[in-house]
Amino acid sequence: MIKRILSVGFFVCSVLFANASVQYMTIEKKNGEKYSFLLEESPVITCSDGNFVVNGNAKTSFAISEVKNYHFSEESETGVKESHVDVLRIVSLDENTLQIQNASAFEKVMLVQSNGKLFSVTTSDSEGTANVKLPDQKGVYVLVVGIKSIKIIRK
Repeated sequence: MIKRILSVGFFVCSVLFANASVQYMTIEKKNGEKYSFLLEESPVITCSDGNFVVNGNAKTSFAISEVKNYHFSEESETGVKESHVDVLRIVSLDENTLQIQNASAFEKVMLVQSNGKLFSVTTSDSEGTANVKLPDQKGVYVLVVGIKSIKIIRK
């Protein structure tokens, strides 16, 4: 019976909110904790052995007796804001090339050898992307993007 209610509730809310922007399902526990799940990731909701189970990127299970309510909204209510826009991404395009993503526009990107000698300098484009060619020699290098830096080990 609970499974049917949850399934119908989830389906109805999904249809109602189909045209809105980013959508979340939030589970509020009786102790005040809230957990939001992005509907775009298609979480699967089931009831099993007295637990309210949400399968998304990670399996989360809540005792039904601890759940105060659940609802759908356009914003996450867990208090954790998505900050992936500010995260500097380094992607390996191949064995010899790294791509820097999410840097500031026209930001200086340097690859420095462990002895302090500058190996290469480039500038990110207007979208904050830059390609960096890695040296052929094995060693330890430092990739500097603006005020951020990361150690690169070439084996």
